[in-house]
Amino acid sequence: MILSQKTQFKHPLLSYSLVTLQFSLITLLIWLLPSSMTWQILPLQLLAIFIGLWALKTMHIGHFNIVPDPMPEINLVTTGPYQYIRHPMYLSILLFFFPWVILHVSGISLLALGALVFTLLFKLHYEESLLVERLADYSVYQSKTKKLIPFVY
Repeated sequence: MILSQKTQFKHPLLSYSLVTLQFSLITLLIWLLPSSMTWQILPLQLLAIFIGLWALKTMHIGHFNIVPDPMPEINLVTTGPYQYIRHPMYLSILLFFFPWVILHVSGISLLALGALVFTLLFKLHYEESLLVERLADYSVYQSKTKKLIPFVY
């Protein structure tokens, strides 16, 4: 099956490599960090889960894409958490793991978290470059919202 020019990935190897790296680093962090629940970080992790689920509900499950490439029938979503930040799912991941790593700090967990942050930021910028090309009003949306941290970045 040949995809139309509009639905082809710009760089499928890059897109799938970023997703593979992201999930590999998440798996590594889960493997490295203790599995016991810690009351000190539980509120932040619950907030992270809430943000992630809120983003999924707002985006609608069928319109969610794990690779950074825009889906063929994309619509710009600017409600829910997307009215505050452009990438609530990435915030959710970082908010979940950051306090866990800080509480159980080790050289390898800090390295894995740093690599995850770098991967998500690279993926975020790549995704936004594709969205600017694809959606005429994405640049306006960028000027009105922050990337990852409400009111900050």
